[in-house]
Amino acid sequence: MRFLLRAGLAVLSLAVLIVAYLLWNNNRTVAAPDQARLNTSLENGIRWLSAHRTNILSTNNPMVWRMVQQAGDATDDARLQTLFANYAERYLENRSGNIWRPLFYPKSWVPIRFEDIAGFPYYNWHFLYASSCDRDLAKVPEIAAQNDPAFCDRYPLRPACVTHQMMGLRLLQRSECGNQAELSNSIEVLQRRIHTQLTWDPRVVDVYMQRVLMLVESGARGLVKPVWLQQLVEAQQADGGWASFMPLVPLGENRFLGITRLPRIMTPKSDFHMTAQGVLLFALLTNPPQAQ
Repeated sequence: MRFLLRAGLAVLSLAVLIVAYLLWNNNRTVAAPDQARLNTSLENGIRWLSAHRTNILSTNNPMVWRMVQQAGDATDDARLQTLFANYAERYLENRSGNIWRPLFYPKSWVPIRFEDIAGFPYYNWHFLYASSCDRDLAKVPEIAAQNDPAFCDRYPLRPACVTHQMMGLRLLQRSECGNQAELSNSIEVLQRRIHTQLTWDPRVVDVYMQRVLMLVESGARGLVKPVWLQQLVEAQQADGGWASFMPLVPLGENRFLGITRLPRIMTPKSDFHMTAQGVLLFALLTNPPQAQ
C-alpha cells in the first residue's frame, strides 16, 4: 500500500512539474520571429498545401477552404488562388443552391431553412447566418444566443467555442449585419478571453493555432505574445505542415508521448485543418495591410 501511495505521489508530482514547465515555456519572454522566419513558415505551409492538393480537395470543409481563400487574397499567391479555384470549381460553381456560397461570395444569397441544417454543429449554424444575414435564421434562438459574448461560459468543455464564436462575429462584421458597435464590443471581449486561454493552455495543438489566428485576424496582434508565434514556428513539421499534436517525450521510431486534447502516444502527422490555419496566420503576419 505504501509503495502504491508513493508511486501515485511520484506520478502526480511529475505531472505537476510538466504542467508548470509547459506554462513557463508558453509565457517566457523571447524575441518575436523575424520577418524572414515568418516568410519561411508561410512558404513551407503553402508548399505543403500544394503537395497535398489531391487529398485536400477531397475535403469539403467550407470554413477551412475560406481560410485558403483569405490567404490567397492576402498574399496574392498564385498557388493558393489556383488551389481555391480548384475547390470552387468542384464544390461551388454551377451549384447556385449551395448554402455555403455566401461564405465565399459576400454579395450572394441562398435561402436556408434551419430544419435543413439542424444536424450541423452549432457553430455552423452561426457561420451560415453570419455569412448571409438571413432574417429567418436570425430568429432561431440557438443561433441568436451565439451573438452574446457570454455564450461560451455555459460550455467550458468546448475548447474552440470562443474562437468559433469569434469567426461568426467577424463574418457578421463582413456582412454588415446587426449593430456594428455591439459587434465590435463583443469581439473585444472575446479577444481578451482568447488571450487568457492562450496564457493558461500551453498545448500547441489545433485550437492553439486557431486562437493565435483569431487574435491576428481580428486586429489584435498586439495581444499575441512573441513566444506564442515562436511556439508555432517551432511546431511546424519538416514537411511544411502542422500537426494537431504536441510531442513531448520521444519513444523511438518517430513515436512520441504527447498531447492532442488528452495525452496520447502517436506519430506527428501534418493535417489540412491545422495547416490551412497556419498558412492564413502567417499570410496575415507577413501581409498586414491586406489583413485588416
